[in-house]
Amino acid sequence: MENTLQQAFDSVIGLPLTKTTRNEAVQYFHFGHTHYTTRQGLVLDVGEMTLGVNCPWQLLQPSGATIKQEEIFIRRREAGLPSPVWDWKKPGSSMSDQRLLELVNDNPNLVVERIEQQDYLGLLLYFSDGTRLSVLPDPTKPVAEYWQFFSNTGNGLRVGASDGGIA
Repeated sequence: MENTLQQAFDSVIGLPLTKTTRNEAVQYFHFGHTHYTTRQGLVLDVGEMTLGVNCPWQLLQPSGATIKQEEIFIRRREAGLPSPVWDWKKPGSSMSDQRLLELVNDNPNLVVERIEQQDYLGLLLYFSDGTRLSVLPDPTKPVAEYWQFFSNTGNGLRVGASDGGIA
């Protein structure tokens, strides 16, 4: 399994963070560019490699600003009066969605320089501009999978971590 994890790390190093997406509490960080065609024929612009995170995470920028996972529960900033109905589960509706979109759009050179494993299945990704993404699984809140790297290029590369370890 260590070889697969290292292969995933090696596949991400040198790729830029090109997009972020979210499905409820699972945050996806897309690295590089490729296209994926769904069974219905829809062509999606996705990352060559994607990191799906289903645990606490934070992105620390060189300026000291931090974007955190719990910001999905905060409504995004809007001009004028906010809509009376708000659903945090809707992609694009949260403060973290808004801040991550701005980060990716404003900094096209967020290139991964290195990745380190941290305590209790955590990860630390270092970017060329000094930004750091920390993935921080909480052992008191086990989930089916804390994080997963997967390739969208059809090579089948996939590795993830759960309370059972890395698989």
